[in-house]
Amino acid sequence: MSTNITKLKRGKGAPPPADVTPDVIADDTRAEKVELRPLQVRIPKAVFEEFSEQAGREFGFSHGSKKQLFLRMWEAYKAQNMQA
Repeated sequence: MSTNITKLKRGKGAPPPADVTPDVIADDTRAEKVELRPLQVRIPKAVFEEFSEQAGREFGFSHGSKKQLFLRMWEAYKAQNMQA
């Protein structure tokens, strides 16, 4: 079976018209960016695996779940221990 190469599309085509293209900058619904800094600690492998598993259960097994769990724990700690 051979392919008829004369029927293949050539070039990339034209971009969509400007009136149809959404303004992705104006439609950005993400929260304001906050500067992030790394927090590096060395913990036993078993603790790391338990923490990762708990983060996955609570926030889904995706990028950022451990950060979300840490932030939740930090907020709970502050609420409990830093009452003014």
